[in-house]
Amino acid sequence: MALQERFLHNRWYHSTTQALFAEVCARQPDKPAIIFEDEEIPYRTLGDRVNQLSQGLLGLGVGKGDVVSMLPSPTPEFACLYFATLQVGAIINPLNLLWGVKEFQGVLPRNNPRVIVTVDHCGNRDYIQTLKSSIPDLQVDGERVSSGAVPGLSHLVCMSRQGLRHDGFLDFSELMGRGADWQQDTFDRLIRESRPTDIQFMCQTSGTTGLSKSALWDHRPPLATAHFGAKNLCYQESDAYINMSPFYHNSGLFGLNLNLTLAGSTLHLMEQFRPEQALKIIDRYKVTATFGFDSHWQGLLGAPGFSGYDFTISKAVLAGEPRSYDLVKDMCPEGATINNLYAQTENGPLVSLAEHDCMDYRIRKYTHGRPLAGVEVVIKDLETGGRVVQGQPGEICYRSPFLFRGYYRQEEETRQSFDEEGYFHSGDYGTFDNGYITFLGRLGGVLKTGGENVSTVRVTNLLLEIFQEAFDDAKTIGVPDEYWGSKIVAFVRPRTGYDLGSTRDIREACKGVMAIYEIPQEFLEWNGNWPVTPEGKIDFRKLDEEARSRLGLTD
Repeated sequence: MALQERFLHNRWYHSTTQALFAEVCARQPDKPAIIFEDEEIPYRTLGDRVNQLSQGLLGLGVGKGDVVSMLPSPTPEFACLYFATLQVGAIINPLNLLWGVKEFQGVLPRNNPRVIVTVDHCGNRDYIQTLKSSIPDLQVDGERVSSGAVPGLSHLVCMSRQGLRHDGFLDFSELMGRGADWQQDTFDRLIRESRPTDIQFMCQTSGTTGLSKSALWDHRPPLATAHFGAKNLCYQESDAYINMSPFYHNSGLFGLNLNLTLAGSTLHLMEQFRPEQALKIIDRYKVTATFGFDSHWQGLLGAPGFSGYDFTISKAVLAGEPRSYDLVKDMCPEGATINNLYAQTENGPLVSLAEHDCMDYRIRKYTHGRPLAGVEVVIKDLETGGRVVQGQPGEICYRSPFLFRGYYRQEEETRQSFDEEGYFHSGDYGTFDNGYITFLGRLGGVLKTGGENVSTVRVTNLLLEIFQEAFDDAKTIGVPDEYWGSKIVAFVRPRTGYDLGSTRDIREACKGVMAIYEIPQEFLEWNGNWPVTPEGKIDFRKLDEEARSRLGLTD
């Protein structure tokens, strides 16, 4: 069934991920599914590799309801693991490569995986040692392992790009080899037995308010994101997509599902995001689509020789600030489809998305689109919990036909996330005005200054509007202050040829446009790129440290 027919029949709602993937492989066996380091992997070959790995997992005793945790790189091996885990009926659980031992020690006993599949090294981190430190009572008996802390654990598997072997870890290629005698009938039966309401995804929240929670999905949350994302991008089978996100992030899983599960298009992978490498891939293969955070787009634009590449991206999904909309529009060919979004892990993750045919420039730039079909959104007061007047800010709350199914083994946290009306409380600050969501930051990014709630995202957006000619970019944070509670601090990167000027003069220029309590008390000059996390998001912890240092603040 072609993509347009899948749209028409809402196959995302009535099918499983593994069933749709198998259909795509059967329909176009010779088409490139993945291109990685100049290797083209046709759908037939990818499907065979998934079946072979599935058989290997069955040989380890992995079956329905078991958890397979992965510390993945965005490579073909982990794409195969994703589909193979689902195909045998198990639950895929991507874990964040940025975590330290304390995070793994908190999450692994709760998730209780049967198998953990990991890279051995990424950057300068040793994940073999990290896992061993995170499971201090780990016992190794041949290829099997055991742990009192993680009682379900039976195997550790390592995917080493350098071909290294590690004690206590089964080699990924060996696991693949064990599945060489796979039988198609086995997987046809398993796919027939699967249901779209089966829980097969355990996705970690960002952990901004403490230890990461493990959100449970059936097939509808991730497939809804792929379905509505494809529709709003006017996606086609002929499109080609470059993945710039890690596979432990939901945006990386979006690339897998959009291309390999739903559309049957070609997915370009890179082991790590490197702007110049990405530009070469886009130019050589005439890639048409991608998703990116602010830092991805700025990295591409700032790469040496950007203007010399044929930048063919004409379908882009953004998770960033209004400034990013104009930046991406200028980078892409004229008439490109550029859609802002608002997303959360708990809704699989897409909540709202801009519309490609919206003709209002300000709506496209400054809002995060309309809720997906069936998603009900209200804004509730931070103090009273009641609904606010339309257009006023508060906590974004929603009900959805493809909401997560709760936090695994965290019944109380799940219960507290919903109110008596059945709305999920997102922990995000924003507005819902005339049908459009505007995300204004996490509630942790809402400062209480002088008794008023102030969104750091809103302050940044207003500064960039007021000083369009002088400010190249800005980021706003809050630092502790005995008088104000929180003092608003703006880092500003001036445009070439402009001096930042004094804080007093800048504040004076803001008066009458911004509320008095929104105007930053301090403006600090920033030169060069913003600090970013390996995920590609702005590293606000480093900005906070820099502000405290410059302002002479001590903990």
